[in-house]
Amino acid sequence: MSANLYDILDVEESASAEEIRAAWKSAVADLDPTDRRFRAYSDAAGVLLDDDKRAAYDAELAAEREAAAPAPATAAATAATTPAGTPGSKPGKAAAADPAAGAAQDEPARTPSEGPPGWVLTTVGVAAAAALVLAVVLLLLPGGTLFSDSSPKKIAQANATFEKSSISAEGAAERLVTPVFSYNYETMDADLERVQQYLGPELAAKQAKLWPTLTKDAVAQQVVVEAKAEAAALTRLSKDGKNATVLVFLVQDSTKRGTQQTPLKMWVSLDLVRKAGSADDWLVSGLCVDAGCKS
Repeated sequence: MSANLYDILDVEESASAEEIRAAWKSAVADLDPTDRRFRAYSDAAGVLLDDDKRAAYDAELAAEREAAAPAPATAAATAATTPAGTPGSKPGKAAAADPAAGAAQDEPARTPSEGPPGWVLTTVGVAAAAALVLAVVLLLLPGGTLFSDSSPKKIAQANATFEKSSISAEGAAERLVTPVFSYNYETMDADLERVQQYLGPELAAKQAKLWPTLTKDAVAQQVVVEAKAEAAALTRLSKDGKNATVLVFLVQDSTKRGTQQTPLKMWVSLDLVRKAGSADDWLVSGLCVDAGCKS
């Protein structure tokens, strides 16, 4: 059996959603999205962070293992393999045809997890993430050449600053998803005002131009959208810690004329800029969704 999605993220099959998110964030942190491993990690997370998809996938794994398991040998089959009257043969046990065959029987069986090495790229529903071409550049890596001539104290301070900014940016991205990507057909004007509070000037202007069209469609179909972030991973942080790019796995629950719709799930890349004088407040200066992202 080939490596499965749990193997790809290096987590146990009993791993919690939090453990899977952490594994995904760690896995993609220093990978270029053109690397096929980036696609494998993200696709695996896309399945394992979705309760329904994960349940279906677990059922498929169980079925594969059951089908691959060798059938138990019966007493009749065992007796049939022992030639009658063979010198030295014992009742109830098969005699080896030759020494080589006997040695092979003594070898331990390969377990299902010992499949062929290498990556298995599985199509799992969030395939558009493969087109995401973010520049995965962590500028302040511990012990990196950027600080090779600095004192240990300066390196430690730089690393601490990087860690603090990383946590702040990821947390902000997760918080911003709900107010920026949610709206209600009954409160579209108020929703626009709310959204623009979290956008940079240029993006806010673009959103204002697009809003009338969105409003028309939302009102016509009585659309209500509630967005949430399932996972987030930092992919770029500027040296001064004031600009960041965070990849977010976004889920939008929605209703049309009161009828619940299938949740929309996608990868969103958020460009963030820290608010002047603030430690944890960020604005969205740019964004792209799935295959719409460009380098």
